[in-house]
Amino acid sequence: MAWGYIREMPITREHYGRVDEQITNDPEGLILHASAETDGGVLIVDIWESKEANERFERETLLPALERSGMTAERVPSRQEFDVHQMRGRAAHA
Repeated sequence: MAWGYIREMPITREHYGRVDEQITNDPEGLILHASAETDGGVLIVDIWESKEANERFERETLLPALERSGMTAERVPSRQEFDVHQMRGRAAHA
C-alpha cells in the first residue's frame, strides 16, 4: 500500500531550490513529489511506495542535503502521515 505525507518546511523557495539541486535523480520508491510556496515556507506533498522507502531517502539523501544547505535535522518539522486509499492520474500509473 502506498504511503504519503504533508509537511510545511520553514524555508524559502530559494533554499528549497538549493536542496533540490542536490537531489539529482528521483529516489527509489517515490511516486509523486509536489511543492508549493506558502506564507510559512514551502508545503511538501509526497507519495511513496512505502514509508520505509521514504525513511531511507530522508536518512541517506535528504537530511544530508538539508544540512549542507544550512538546516539542521532538528529544525525539520513533523509531518502529517497517511496511508493512501486511492490514487488516480498519470503519477499513479507510472
